Amino acid sequence: MNKWIYLSHPLNSKTPAYGGEDSLKIQRKKSIEKGDSCNTQHWSLSNHLGTHIDFPRHFWNDGKTINDYPPEFWIFNFPFVIDISPVESDLMILPRDVPFHDVPKNMDILIIKTGFSLLRGKDVYFKKNPGFTPQMAVFLREHFPKLRVFGFDSISLSSFSHKEIGREAHKMFLDHPRAILLLEDMDLSLVNNSFKFKKIIISPLRVESTDGAPCTIFAEVTG
Repeated sequence: MNKWIYLSHPLNSKTPAYGGEDSLKIQRKKSIEKGDSCNTQHWSLSNHLGTHIDFPRHFWNDGKTINDYPPEFWIFNFPFVIDISPVESDLMILPRDVPFHDVPKNMDILIIKTGFSLLRGKDVYFKKNPGFTPQMAVFLREHFPKLRVFGFDSISLSSFSHKEIGREAHKMFLDHPRAILLLEDMDLSLVNNSFKFKKIIISPLRVESTDGAPCTIFAEVTG
């Protein structure tokens, strides 16, 4: 039987930010309890907070923004998930660290479960996170011509302990005619070997011309 699950974390005031920067700030503006006609809030947050997508503009000033992607781009009919957990803190993940032998060539979204999100409530999650090397972008682009998005359950592609390598990796993924967008800080806690992924839908917050946006992610699975 097919069912749908979330692959994204809900945002709240405790959502971790890369390097320990500011999280979501919520201010109540109107309150029925205080005599107002309705309840409203004011939110303040980074566009790269929580589960979010990186567009090419994030590391390339002339790169594409959310404006350049049509609605159908966000529907993925050939997803693939690889579990390499548990991954150590500060690890720089190379293509050789991932078992790619069974991955189909027509894959359009790749998700890697590192297991590091088990530490999401601790400082180590944003201070000692594993990252991915620039070689990963080269390998994926060469072997999977349909790949459009690369996602994972670490706070960033960039390891906070290896920021220079991380910046280069971001550029290798995003600063290219065939950019591979990055889906960071995913919730893969429900992912297990009994699931087969049928479809994934990404729903980014549509702020005009943004270089990145928080996302809600839905996955259709069997098992």
